[in-house]
Amino acid sequence: MPMPEQLRWAWSFARPYRRLHIVYSILSVLEIFLRIAAPFAMLLVVDHVLNTKALSGWVASAISALGLSTARGDLLLTFGLSGLALQLLHELVVLGQGRLAVRVGQSMIRDAREQLFGHMQAWALQHHGVMPKGDAVQRLESDTRCVDQLVMRGLFPVVFSLLTLVVMFVVLLTISVKLALVSLAIVPPMYLWLRYYARRMAPGADHARFTDSRLSTRLFDAISSIRLIKSHAREKHEQARIADLAGDNAHAWIGVGRQGTLFTIVTSTLTIVGSTLVLLLGGRAVLHGQISLGTLLLVLTYLGYVYGPLAAIANTTSSLQHAYASARRVRAAFEIDAEDHGADGARPAHGIRGEICFDGVSFSYGDGFALDDISFTAQPGETVALVGPSGAGKTTLASLLMRFYDKSRGRITIDGVDVEDFQLTSLRQEIGIVLQDAIIASGSVADNIAYGRLDATGEQIQDAARAANAHEFIEHLSDGYDTQVGDCAARLSAVDRQRLGIARAFLKNPPILILDEPTAALDTIAEHQVVDAIKRLEEGRTTFVVAHRLSTVQHADRILVMDQGRIVAQGNHQELLKTCQLYRKLARQLEPHPAAKPDGAAAYAA
Repeated sequence: MPMPEQLRWAWSFARPYRRLHIVYSILSVLEIFLRIAAPFAMLLVVDHVLNTKALSGWVASAISALGLSTARGDLLLTFGLSGLALQLLHELVVLGQGRLAVRVGQSMIRDAREQLFGHMQAWALQHHGVMPKGDAVQRLESDTRCVDQLVMRGLFPVVFSLLTLVVMFVVLLTISVKLALVSLAIVPPMYLWLRYYARRMAPGADHARFTDSRLSTRLFDAISSIRLIKSHAREKHEQARIADLAGDNAHAWIGVGRQGTLFTIVTSTLTIVGSTLVLLLGGRAVLHGQISLGTLLLVLTYLGYVYGPLAAIANTTSSLQHAYASARRVRAAFEIDAEDHGADGARPAHGIRGEICFDGVSFSYGDGFALDDISFTAQPGETVALVGPSGAGKTTLASLLMRFYDKSRGRITIDGVDVEDFQLTSLRQEIGIVLQDAIIASGSVADNIAYGRLDATGEQIQDAARAANAHEFIEHLSDGYDTQVGDCAARLSAVDRQRLGIARAFLKNPPILILDEPTAALDTIAEHQVVDAIKRLEEGRTTFVVAHRLSTVQHADRILVMDQGRIVAQGNHQELLKTCQLYRKLARQLEPHPAAKPDGAAAYAA
């Protein structure tokens, strides 16, 4: 992306703060003129106090109008205090500039983070699967700072440095044309050096940000997988992986630092050469009586104000390369397509009964069909179990109903309306889901249950917990429903976490329910504690059960047997035991224990 385009993109985050930018610009202009005015006190002291040159012009008129003494001691005090006042005022303006720049810059970063997080939430699931979590966090937390770096630390400093450069050069011209022209002798080589450096810096900055992302991703994955690491005693292996990535990251930034150091040295050398030329020529002019000593000191002071902006532009150009690299990463995240939430006229899903029809539905993740020509109808209040070997397409079928993915062919309807005609948010609010491993978020136990319905009262939360057989164990926690999950997550058993997930679904009270292997992670004893709650949860809802245990299959109104993305048989438990060899094989695998065989178990051997 061309740099001007990146600046335009970053400026879009600055527009809401245009009034503050106007104030910042006024302060910047005021700062430039105060910088010009302050050194005049030095010239007056040197020429008219330390030397005997008579006052003239507007200075003499001002002294006379104010009735001030023209004695040398009094003039020293007058000029000294005037210079001090200007310097202090200058520092106050700089203080205001700095505070305003921080306020606006941080506001822009906040806006960028909020927008990027909102956009990332709107990604389809396949995009979340492609981008590592650590990389996504890196873009949100670190790379979004680029909007501040590009605007408040880049664009504005460069613009006002150029303005300062022009103003100071004009002032120098009024003092000495010869010295002004000599002072600009370093501008052409400085410009050529900036262009050369910017081209060389960009690839290194991009690579450094890439290694940042890789390291963050690996760190995030390692901390998230600490149980796996410890259970396999792989601490040294992970330490080595982190060491390699940290080494690559350090090497990349050392390269960037080496380039930056070389750039600074060349830039400083050019300004030193320019200052030396002005000092030599100005010194000769003083010796020959062409200018006063005070004038030479004033020129040298202003020369610092000329070279200062040049150095600022050069250093800003250096830092901008890092900001451009971050901006490219943030823009790339924004360019990932969001989910289709439906047109403005999309229908709300509130009040649906739950008649679900799959008509010739196929879906592909890319290579081959995960689902192929799926057709069936689930009546309102019916429980449909999905069974089949691993990879048969059970979870994919449920995901299409939630529109985590969109079908490749066919039609999915709820109460006769295509799911793609519903507002996406409204549709998902009408579908509850209980996963194999219940996700527990940070916050209190009550917060986790209320995630299914944010406006729920404490009484409603407790009623949902009782329905999920969770109230008793919650009451025994240190702070009951107010217990922070962060304090006890490690002490919550799998069955307790699952009951919280079920309570969340009870509170949401959706007409359609998806149970994605809800007891797969539980042992037989824990399973019995959850199954009763699941049966109550299913009552009156159209329920899809992705089955891993026989206990969640045999009571279903209908069972769909899936294999290689197709429905190969359907019926109830007893019918399928008699008619479907694959189901009989699956039933033997689903059976928890030989002693627990249900009626009809003799058919397993058939």
